[in-house]
Amino acid sequence: MTIKKYWQNRHSKLILLSIFAVVMSFQNSVYAQSAFHQLAKETIEKFPDDTEFAIGMISNGQKRFIGLKKTTQGIEAVRNETDVFQIGSISKVFTSVILASLAEKDKIDMEMDTSKLYDTLYNHEITLKSLANHTSGLDRLPDNFAESAAKNRSNPYMNYSQKELYAYLNSNFEFNPAVYNYSNLGYGLLGHSLEKITEKPYEELLQEEILTPLDMNLTTSNPSDTKNRVKALDKDGYIAAYWTFDALKGVGGIFSSSSDLLKFLYASTNQTHPGIYLSLKETLKISDREAIALGWHILNTKSGKRWIWQNGAVGGFTSCMVTNPETGNAVVVLSNVSAFHEDMQRIDKLCFDSMQELEKKK
Repeated sequence: MTIKKYWQNRHSKLILLSIFAVVMSFQNSVYAQSAFHQLAKETIEKFPDDTEFAIGMISNGQKRFIGLKKTTQGIEAVRNETDVFQIGSISKVFTSVILASLAEKDKIDMEMDTSKLYDTLYNHEITLKSLANHTSGLDRLPDNFAESAAKNRSNPYMNYSQKELYAYLNSNFEFNPAVYNYSNLGYGLLGHSLEKITEKPYEELLQEEILTPLDMNLTTSNPSDTKNRVKALDKDGYIAAYWTFDALKGVGGIFSSSSDLLKFLYASTNQTHPGIYLSLKETLKISDREAIALGWHILNTKSGKRWIWQNGAVGGFTSCMVTNPETGNAVVVLSNVSAFHEDMQRIDKLCFDSMQELEKKK
């Protein structure tokens, strides 16, 4: 064989190998996309008409979106990555990142005793950090919450103001002896304490410390500022009220989109935001498989992965997000499935199953 023919044959083989690689990559991508669609489709079928899913994923630094809506005609693919859902307790992650971001800038000491902020109230040490990782000893909700919630059962947090919060903190309440006790009250107090320390409203802190740096212009804690809001649904599929928060706004009042939350999750995988990076660090080990960061839960999977996650549920929405900074994979699932729907846990399952599919490639 002449040198010319050798190189011609070799060049042809290289071209064929390149074409084969592109075709296989395309086929794998199509297969992966169809697998995620199938998972989402099987899940949304369990819920009422007008249920909507907005799913975002990061794999190998690439973002992808899936949008589905269930109608009377069937399940339709929709472009909804810029539509806005209420994210419930995922808001706690944002509250903790505000804390972590301020701590990184030496504007706040996470070991600060919040009782010093409220001279006439509780006489018990509660640090900012203990509020952020649910080790403050506070109950899940204050015992005067039910009375306030009864004033508007479709929007139970709306009437719980600073007056009610201070009345509770000034009462002879007891602390839970457990090391870890998930507390909405704790996160309400954390958000309120951050406002008091900085003398800035929660929304301003949210914008300054997270949203503006990450260009998350579809995210806010002020519902009146949101556009393209997805309809909230009750457990039977009827239109429900959006939940609004007053004194406990650090708990669950944020609205966001899957496109914005992927910006947030991308920052969690590449250490570009010091506050997010600090928030991901373990602060308390619960068991061999579970731990707590700041606002996040940590799960050590059976396959040896370390997933950092949080979910959220309010009257008209359920959501979940998970990230793995080591592999760079992340998933967010937003839905207008009610927290009171009997199958609402399927949203978490969809999120974790999708993450598992992504992690198979690593």
